[in-house]
Amino acid sequence: MSEVLDRPTIALHGITTVAGRYVIGPQPALAGINLFACRLRTIGSDNLRVTAPVIPEFGEAVSFNFSRFGELGGRVRRQYQDGFEIDIDQTAARRDRLNDAITSFSERLWTAAADRRKVERSLPSNPRTVIGRPDNWHQPCLIIDYSAEGVAVSGAFQPVVGEVVTVGQVTGEVVRVFDIGFAVRFFERQDPDLVEGLLEAATDWHAAIHHAGAPGPDEAMPHMH
Repeated sequence: MSEVLDRPTIALHGITTVAGRYVIGPQPALAGINLFACRLRTIGSDNLRVTAPVIPEFGEAVSFNFSRFGELGGRVRRQYQDGFEIDIDQTAARRDRLNDAITSFSERLWTAAADRRKVERSLPSNPRTVIGRPDNWHQPCLIIDYSAEGVAVSGAFQPVVGEVVTVGQVTGEVVRVFDIGFAVRFFERQDPDLVEGLLEAATDWHAAIHHAGAPGPDEAMPHMH
């Protein structure tokens, strides 16, 4: 007589290196409309949280693709200032596969020291920032990665090649547009030790969005039923 055992709940917190993409709603994916880049913050057997440029409505369906964990989907259960969380919609078999992937990935985190290599492009510790145009138009966006010479960005905005934009406090020219965002080449090469700080949103812009009553990055936003 065989015994069926429930797989335990597994969770991995504080992830800063796993990038992915997400699509809001059931419509065909369109860059800058409902297709964006994201960064995984936590993932568990039944839910995940991301940092993202565009935050869907509470209860809205979202589908993800992460190279480490495959395709996942579900509905928004919590909204945060810098992203959102979903309950993962999956079968028992897919939950088991996700558990295996989380376990494998967590083990690799402990043994990755021997595999580390220096790369030119980096992931910022705080990927959310602001993009602006010369006409004083601004909106939130997500940094995919960056170097001393340029930055890749995702947001609800698809510029044309050659357009001048400012990411954080660094101005450059759009040189490439791709499915989940676009690449900006800085007009001047930045100091590698300072560029991450310069890509953060300016203090006055932070003050504008952190108005009274706004939740912090780890505080869930209220929603209407």
